[in-house]
Amino acid sequence: MIKTKNNSIMEPFYMILSLVFLFISLTFLLGTRRRKLNLPPSPAWPYPIIGHLHLLKLPLQRSFLSLSKSLGGASIFSLRLGTRLVYVVSSHSVAEECFTKNDVVFANRPEFLFAKHIGYNSSTMVSAAYGDSWRNLRRIGAIEIFSSIRIDSFLSIRKDEIRRLILCLSKNSLQEPAKVELGSLFMGLTINNIIRMLAGKRYYGDGTEDDDESKHVRDLIAEVIAAGGAGNAADYFPILCWLTDYEKRVKKLGGRVDEFLQSLVDEKRAEKVKGSTMIDRLLSLQETQPEYYTDVIIKGIIEVMILAGTDTSAATLEWAMSNLLNHPEVLKKAKTEIDEQIGLDRLIEEQDIVKLPYLQSIVAETLRLYPVVPMLLPHMASKDCMVAGYDVPRKTILLVNVWAIHRDPKMWEEPEKFKPERFEKEGEDKKLMSFGMGRRACPGLGLGQRLVTLALGSLVQCFEWERTGEEYVDMTEAAKGITMHKSTSLEAMCRTRPIVDKILDASNSSRRRKLNLPPSPTRPFPVIGHLHLLKLPLHRTFLSLPKSLDGASIFSLRLGTRLVFVVSSHSVAEECFTKNDIVLANRPEFIFGKYIGYNSSTMVSAAYGDSWRNLRRVGTIEIFSSFRLNSFLSIREDEIRRLIFSLSNNSQQEYAKVEMRTLFMNLTINNILRMVAGKRFYGDETEDDDEARHVRQLIADVAVSSGAGNVADYFPILRLITSYEKQVKKLAGRIDEFLQSLVDEKRAEKVKGNTMIDHLLSLQETQPDYYTDVIIKGIILVMIIAGTNTSGGTLEWAMANLLNHPEVLERARTEIEEQIGSDRLIEEQDIVKLPYLQNITSETLRLYPVVPMLLPHMASEDCIVAGYDVPRGTMVMVNAWAIHRDPNMWEEPEKFKPERFEKEGEDKKMLSFGMGRRACPGSGLAQRLVTLALGSLVQCFDWERDGEKYVDLTEAEKGTIMRKAEPLKAMCRARPIVHKILDASCS
Repeated sequence: MIKTKNNSIMEPFYMILSLVFLFISLTFLLGTRRRKLNLPPSPAWPYPIIGHLHLLKLPLQRSFLSLSKSLGGASIFSLRLGTRLVYVVSSHSVAEECFTKNDVVFANRPEFLFAKHIGYNSSTMVSAAYGDSWRNLRRIGAIEIFSSIRIDSFLSIRKDEIRRLILCLSKNSLQEPAKVELGSLFMGLTINNIIRMLAGKRYYGDGTEDDDESKHVRDLIAEVIAAGGAGNAADYFPILCWLTDYEKRVKKLGGRVDEFLQSLVDEKRAEKVKGSTMIDRLLSLQETQPEYYTDVIIKGIIEVMILAGTDTSAATLEWAMSNLLNHPEVLKKAKTEIDEQIGLDRLIEEQDIVKLPYLQSIVAETLRLYPVVPMLLPHMASKDCMVAGYDVPRKTILLVNVWAIHRDPKMWEEPEKFKPERFEKEGEDKKLMSFGMGRRACPGLGLGQRLVTLALGSLVQCFEWERTGEEYVDMTEAAKGITMHKSTSLEAMCRTRPIVDKILDASNSSRRRKLNLPPSPTRPFPVIGHLHLLKLPLHRTFLSLPKSLDGASIFSLRLGTRLVFVVSSHSVAEECFTKNDIVLANRPEFIFGKYIGYNSSTMVSAAYGDSWRNLRRVGTIEIFSSFRLNSFLSIREDEIRRLIFSLSNNSQQEYAKVEMRTLFMNLTINNILRMVAGKRFYGDETEDDDEARHVRQLIADVAVSSGAGNVADYFPILRLITSYEKQVKKLAGRIDEFLQSLVDEKRAEKVKGNTMIDHLLSLQETQPDYYTDVIIKGIILVMIIAGTNTSGGTLEWAMANLLNHPEVLERARTEIEEQIGSDRLIEEQDIVKLPYLQNITSETLRLYPVVPMLLPHMASEDCIVAGYDVPRGTMVMVNAWAIHRDPNMWEEPEKFKPERFEKEGEDKKMLSFGMGRRACPGSGLAQRLVTLALGSLVQCFDWERDGEKYVDLTEAEKGTIMRKAEPLKAMCRARPIVHKILDASCS
């Protein structure tokens, strides 16, 4: 026969088609034989080839429970998954029958590609076939690894890792509640514990973040855990091994795992002085029994311990803490038990656990509701048998849905509720199957429970815990993976209890006592610290205190639970925000930021990190860029014209008395709200408008509440006995309702405008996951709070000084008339021609910085400033008011002398808008508005004081914004230019 080119192409096609037909025929014939067996019920007739695979959804434990319910609550049902027959058990009694009566039959494991290539050809304690080899591995585990003697010998490691966890958590929470991400910390605890037992090495935390070997090991462990489970599709459809690269990838991963494990063994083998790790012990056994204790056997033991003993314990701790946060009454009861049984003078010990039955019940209830291996590792029937009256053919895979069994209402009262008390009833713990049942149950049960219970008890004993917000912790489980983790890593608020200072080891305590702290005015009083020394206004008190310390440029205070450093020197402030800028880029958490600042998620209050960097980028590009500010120039010009018209109403013919504060507030707030939402809420036309009155009152309430915290922020116990937190929470609801109304109103408009909300909503359409309504409202809130009172206050201080210094006022007017003339109103682009006017603004900001104490910073880690130790968690406050009046920096610092800024570089000494990466990004907008408005007032009106006396420049005592004690009143008369402006507007 002659083979054509087409024939040569078609032959492989017909061969594959024939094989597929043969495969389907055999499946059908085998299926016909099996149909004669008494099999458990099945959800539906299986599809050809794939069987019931189409019915499965993630997470599997929920999918299997729903399938069981669809079969009338069947306690066992069958599935055809590719070439494999699978039985799923959802009943405790059936599971018990499997692992008692049929325990030997089900003592085998199905063969999966993971076990073949990563599990040393299915030769580990977990994956080995039932027989002599497995029994020897089990004996090693029982005697050499998991015996009480061996576990006790590693007690010091568990205690040390738990102490390290406590120390890590306490670094941020010594002075105040701190937000912590617990998932990674628990993973670090459990993996370090296991690998230190095995090889004496740590790969998580304590400076390992930048270590190449540690990063490699962490990535490798994460990959292996992600790859584990009940098999890939290729395990059920062998043909996929030819069509996909899954087996190739697993084989490659197996090589990397082996290389790492071999390096641990070789490193221990090369040590001259033998240690007491598990690898040391196994190598000593290798010397006497080299045929059995091969490197492969040793590596298999190490691998199983890492995989089975880390992810599971970490997940259990995370579920337990999540439940305690959602059930504070349980947390309180556990804390009371520990305090009564152990006391407050020492850390809980492992031998104390027997005295803490409620703590043990919490762990048991966690393992019941959230078994971290919800589907027990699969078993396989080594021969035909019977279960629950059904035939079980040889090689049937058996899956036990522990998650469903632990929520069976026939077994448990109120099974969906977290009730540790249920385990006070004797025998209830015998119903748990979290670690399996029968001869292939997890041998590491004792070690796992010891670590989890001791760690959980220590966390309860050492810290006060709260949720990060009002909402309950999300208890949704992740869909993928053999280990059932939370879908989102657990975050919580924690604050150290007094016992932490006692339990930290002597060296750490000694180190803290020997810290070189800045001088302090006096010895702090118990509880209140130095609070009794503080008088209002704070910036004056903070200037007087260092004078008693020989003019110290930095000094320390203890205010309640917080350590506070106050900086009064430009050079020290510069060191803070250059050399230590990142360390001090955090903000302390206050009640105001928690509730009104959207859980401290705004640009002002957010913790330094990716979220803050994104907010700062949005501010720099979308809000405060020159392009964006220029686009709102017409609003600034219009609001200044409105101010001029308002002042000219009664002053066109003669001097009229005017109250300037209200007018300046109208100017600045209307300017911001028109930029944000295109609406005005201040001015004569809004006086009788209910919405405007409501908004004005709301903004006033928020301005009064903002600042460096209430006394309850420094004495957390006051949160329980005062109404401050409740009031702030109520105010937060009102401000959120207002901000949401602005957003919704703009969203509903058919024709989109040019406001900031319009622009942010357009970004939301393309990036909805980031530009959420909360992010948008947070941006609006910051602009209103930071961009209104500050600019209005600066204008008031500037005008007050001009009234007290008429020669400065006259020089400014002369400059404007020479550069601009008297025929048109000053414009923003004219400001560059008016250096003296700019100097007046600068001198006002120097002598009267409206935020005299810069917004507080907090050290995210230990650092050194001015030669002094700055412990992590320290609040750092900079007294800009004092620095701006420092005679070492400024000539005649108390005098109002705009001329000083004619000297080049003087403006670089200013701190009015902060310094470093958390300096105010709105300085450009503020300076544009203030300088343009001030120049317009000088150009358009003649000004005199209201009487012979100088304007009183005393500042108000309260508030984070430094205002005049009395609102500014002045006499003004319109100059001829005003008539030209009025005539032009009328025409």
